[in-house]
Amino acid sequence: MLNNTQTRTKKLIGKGLAVMAGALLLPFMQGSLKAADISALFQSAKISADQLKKDAVQMESFSRSKMSWQSHAAQIAGVKEHINRAGQIVSQLQEAKGDAAAWHKDAVDRVADNLKELASNTESIIGHLNTTPNHLWDPTYKQYLQSNAELAGELSKLIADTVEYDTTRAKIQSLQEKLDGMKS
Repeated sequence: MLNNTQTRTKKLIGKGLAVMAGALLLPFMQGSLKAADISALFQSAKISADQLKKDAVQMESFSRSKMSWQSHAAQIAGVKEHINRAGQIVSQLQEAKGDAAAWHKDAVDRVADNLKELASNTESIIGHLNTTPNHLWDPTYKQYLQSNAELAGELSKLIADTVEYDTTRAKIQSLQEKLDGMKS
């Protein structure tokens, strides 16, 4: 039988799962955003992904300590919030994708796929905490935590690399325009 704290924690963890799934699975409307907006969106995604990575890595470290299930529940709630925020940004990226360069489209698709996998894994962690909160030693649970940390790290790197590539391309283009202006 669950005590009141466990019941409240389950409700806290359960809230937002529909938002998380909805943000990732909504059909995306034709974009009113322009391709130039993609760079700014990737900058926002980078901030969110870095926070997500930090929280996921910290939560994975809980598997090597004697943290309570309540600590796990509080940490996964933070991870879930970052995933929801990232899902909103991915929705905006999908909306802007129609006008984007091919490499931007590819990056958006890879980010969306990674985020979907991360959301699914996070749902598994939440499910485990909801059904067996005192089995934090379970190898399957520990694997979920490790996978979440790895996926969050991959997402963060993918977005950071995309932002760096985009910045570098913009610098090259600017220099090319300067050189072209000197020819005149």
